[in-house]
Parts: sequence; C-alpha cells; structure tokens
Amino acid sequence: MTNEVRSYDAVIFDLDGTVADPAGAITGGMARALENAGLPVPSQEELESFVGPSLFFGFSSVPGVTEEIADNLVTEYRAWYVAEGLYQARAYEGIAELIRDLYDAGVKVALATSKPIVPATKIIENLGLTSFFTALHGAEMDEAVIRSHGPGKERIVRAAVESLDTDPARTVMVGDRLFDLESGKACGLVTVGVRWGFAPAGELEECEPDAIVESAAELRGMLFSADS
Repeated sequence: MTNEVRSYDAVIFDLDGTVADPAGAITGGMARALENAGLPVPSQEELESFVGPSLFFGFSSVPGVTEEIADNLVTEYRAWYVAEGLYQARAYEGIAELIRDLYDAGVKVALATSKPIVPATKIIENLGLTSFFTALHGAEMDEAVIRSHGPGKERIVRAAVESLDTDPARTVMVGDRLFDLESGKACGLVTVGVRWGFAPAGELEECEPDAIVESAAELRGMLFSADS
C-alpha cells in the first residue's frame, strides 16, 4: 500500500462470498447431503442462492423436506464440512491484501457471518488472517437458536458494531447478499455490495446499498483515498 489514506474507521466483512471463496464446498456439501438422503438436488444456481443464511432455510425449501429432515441434513452437512469442506476455502483475489492494508492503516476490521462461529474462525485462521481482525462474530453452534432468529443477521452485525466501538457512519458493512446489506442499513452503516459472491441477479440493486463493487481493487478505491 502506497500513498493511501483510510476513508473509514472500521470495516465489517461477511465471510462466504465476500472474503472466502468456498470453492464449491458449500453447494457441493449440500448436494451430497441431499443425495445421501435420496432427495432431489436443486440446480447449481438454486444451491448458490442458499448460501448466506443458515442452510436450514435452504434445505427446507427443497420439495419433500420437512423441518425434521432439514435438521438431519444440516447435521450431516456440518459433520462433513468441519472435517473436509472448510479446508477448501480460499481468499478471493486481492481481499487478503486489502484486509492486511486496512489493519496497517489503523482501520478496525471485524467479521460478521451467519456461519457458525467455530468453522468461521477456523477458515479465517486457515487463510492466515486472524491477527488482522479486531473481532470475529458468527452464528451460534446450536441450530435451534440460529433458526429462532430467522434468516437475517442483524444481531450478528450489531454485535460486531458494538465490539468495534466506532461511529456507525464511519463504519462499512461489506457483503455479497441482501442479508448483509439489510443488516448493515439497520445498524446505520455504510453498505457495500460485492459482485463476486452468491447474490442472484438483481438482488444487490434491490437492496440499494451505498455502493456496489466489481473487484477487490474497486473496493480498495472506496475504502482508501489517495494521499495528496
């Protein structure tokens, strides 16, 4: 990073589809669980639309899946994902460098993800980014508790904001789905949607975030200003 000055005091990142590319592990793991249960597997596009909130809600939308079956599918998926799937994740191009540069510039960086906190923490560790985050916030490990909150993630984003103790107007929420952007707006944050994640066509525009970016380089241009 050269001749750049931070534009904000804090940045909160979503995980899957924003910082980490799951490399097909999430959708592949869901397909695997459904196949093992003898259930129909949705298209890849539909599976990708499930990424964001708890997978219970995605599984529940599959024809023939009751709440009990969805619970069992989540349990099977998680067992495989923790043992194998999460190790496939890699940082999107330019994101790891951006997070390091934000840290070096004195920007507080936090994670707010709907993924359960234990695997989320492990992914950040595997990416070599743990030391650059002020706080990591994720969903509870108890699926019943997660489900009781619905698909939104405002409580997780709000916890991240409180842990950062910064002015919401100078704090940015960066994410790839409506759940990220709506939660950021509810907390009074600047919101930025990223194109490289899992949002279906038109979803980001419908949320009307403060900005939509196509690349990590474009995101960098928003989070930093040139030092004149």
